[in-house]
Amino acid sequence: MEDGTYKLQMLAFEWGTRCFGKDHMINQRIRSLRHAEEAIELAQVCGVELELMHKLVDVVYSRPHGLPRAELGGSLLTAGVLTLILTGESINEILYEELRRCLRADPEDFAKRNQEKIGLGLA
Repeated sequence: MEDGTYKLQMLAFEWGTRCFGKDHMINQRIRSLRHAEEAIELAQVCGVELELMHKLVDVVYSRPHGLPRAELGGSLLTAGVLTLILTGESINEILYEELRRCLRADPEDFAKRNQEKIGLGLA
């Protein structure tokens, strides 16, 4: 099913490929780490304490693995509800706004920040 969200995803993928390279963008481990980083930053800004975040990581990693499609669905569903309660807007509006911000910025800045993360062992 192709819709506006899919088009935004494709634009984001193309932008990321320009900034970081295709190999980086198709690496599931790296994409998952970047997704976790964003989720942690969101939790931080919403008042989740570091100790609670550490406890959550321990609990999640103590459980059996889920299925990628189901975990993606849960992540997106949760993000959609959180988007609604934080902003009252649609998730597409927030996605579009962030993509516009990224497209206006210098790709070299994103590439540099990404290399710093890789240098910290976050890849």
